[in-house]
Amino acid sequence: MAGAVEEGAKVAVSISEGLRQQPLSLALIVLNIVFVCFVAWLAYTINDRTTHQYQVKDDMINELVGKIQGIMSDVRTEVRDNSTRIQANAVIAGQVTQTLDRLAHQLDDHERRIRDLEKVK
Repeated sequence: MAGAVEEGAKVAVSISEGLRQQPLSLALIVLNIVFVCFVAWLAYTINDRTTHQYQVKDDMINELVGKIQGIMSDVRTEVRDNSTRIQANAVIAGQVTQTLDRLAHQLDDHERRIRDLEKVK
């Protein structure tokens, strides 16, 4: 165990000596770390914005679907009411047709009787 710690310490010392001798390498490492942190922050920000946009769109879609369902319910009720009115009007039209047929028949009977009476005179 002590050997592993000593080896780790030797590696750390050699890395630190190498970076002291080549400051450009240290600057590149620091720049890479800063770049990775910036990209991570940017990805988090974009993800948060995108999630918010999807949430807003989902809310709008849910609101529209709710309104459409309400409108469809109203349309169904109106169609049902109109269907009932049409059926009632069809019954009334049938009754009017029957009444007109009876009146026409009675008119024909009256005209026939008048002609019969005129023949008798």
